[in-house]
Amino acid sequence: MTQTTTPEQQQTPQVRAEELAQIVQGELVGNPDIILSTLAPIEAGGPGALTFIRAQNFAKHWADSDCVAALVTKGVEVPDHNPDERALIIVDDADIAVVRILEMIDPGVAHPEAGVHATAQIHPDAEIDPSAKVGPGCVIMKGAHIGANTVLMANAYIGGGSHVGSECLIHPGVVVGDRCVMGNNCIVFANTVIGADGFGYLPGDETRGAIKVPQIGSVEIGDDVEIGACSTIDRAKFGVTKIGNRTKIDNQVHVGHNCIVGDDVLLCGRTTLGGSATIGDRTMVGGAVVINDQARVGKDVKIAGGAIVLDEIKDKQTVLGVPAMPARVALANVAAQRNLASFCRKVEKSLKKLDPDFKPPSA
Repeated sequence: MTQTTTPEQQQTPQVRAEELAQIVQGELVGNPDIILSTLAPIEAGGPGALTFIRAQNFAKHWADSDCVAALVTKGVEVPDHNPDERALIIVDDADIAVVRILEMIDPGVAHPEAGVHATAQIHPDAEIDPSAKVGPGCVIMKGAHIGANTVLMANAYIGGGSHVGSECLIHPGVVVGDRCVMGNNCIVFANTVIGADGFGYLPGDETRGAIKVPQIGSVEIGDDVEIGACSTIDRAKFGVTKIGNRTKIDNQVHVGHNCIVGDDVLLCGRTTLGGSATIGDRTMVGGAVVINDQARVGKDVKIAGGAIVLDEIKDKQTVLGVPAMPARVALANVAAQRNLASFCRKVEKSLKKLDPDFKPPSA
């Protein structure tokens, strides 16, 4: 049986603008008695709505917004503000202030009740901390360990010899394969698979089909890692596939066997890492990026969405394109490509003047 939330508990608490300014340690410019009850984008607000203005290009929308208050990053000028009717709260960083507010009003997700649900299947040799919560339909195999205050929601599967640390939240349908290790304070969203076999085959020939290479390694996930829904992290052929501390992985990401992903890395949705790829600390990878087998990406790198990384990217570079290259080069190539057809036509006309018999390739 799971905990439920009543409609009364789901309502966002109301707060006066003056009180909110004190909570976020901001400076109030405007009516202190405005009542705030919800958060909204600047273009979609209404009565009681609080929005945020992180940069100057957003400030121009304030005059037409129906929001009654805004968190504003210090240094941003907001034109057409009426302090009698609306309120601005000036803060060091509007994005961080929004995060603090969201943390305060976040209703969270419904957890199973304390203990082990009657329908869960637990091997006698599994170790489950008494403070853990194990939901309906979960399966925990021989030798598995579940740490203190960890929550397994419905139908999670924890394989033999696997270790899930303390304070983790495992959403419904997650599979943690045999011998995989997860640190503390991790979140794994629905239907993600950790420890699927790496895609290892010896190609077939005229005499036989492809031969499967056993994948006997494991996956090691650090502390404070978040993994989105429907992602897959393959186990190593031998050794480990490793995800560093505080790394955040979006939905539908595939990390191939024997990859090493550093600390504080961000991997956006539909990114694919080929086998044995390496990503350094604090690197940001945009959506639908492909990183080739054995490619090496340095630390503090930024990779734009849709890029394909073929070999190596050194520390602190910003790259984009197919294949991925430094941003300045890629943008110059795009600009040149836009004018390529016009340039070719001019060249053809010039050549025809020089040689009346000249025929362009398209002729």
